[in-house]
Amino acid sequence: MSAMDLAAALHGAPPVHPALAAAAPPDLPDVPGKPDDTYENSMQALDVAVHALHAFIRMDPDSADKATASKALTLCLGLQGSHDKSVQAGDAKSLSRALAGSSSIGVPGGGY
Repeated sequence: MSAMDLAAALHGAPPVHPALAAAAPPDLPDVPGKPDDTYENSMQALDVAVHALHAFIRMDPDSADKATASKALTLCLGLQGSHDKSVQAGDAKSLSRALAGSSSIGVPGGGY
C-alpha cells in the first residue's frame, strides 16, 4: 500500500483497485456534527487514524512512504494534543464538542 492509498483510505475514498472499488459500499457524505455510523465522534475517528498510521509505518517496506505516513501521524498527534489542551482549558472548542454531544468531553486523549 502506498502513501497515496493510505491517504485515500483515511479520507473515505474507495480503494484504488477497480475490482475492490466495485465491491466497496458507498461512502456516505460527511456532515459536520452528524457523524456517520462508523464513528461516534471526531476524536474517535482521529484515534483510529493514529492507530492505522502506526500500523502502516510498522508494516510498509518503503522508507519514503513511511516518512510520509510519519508526517501524517505527527499531524494527527498534534490534533489529539490540541484536544487535550482544549479540554484542560475548558475553551470554546471543548464547549462546541460538548454541545455537539461528544462523549470525549472532559477526557484528555478523547476518552479512548
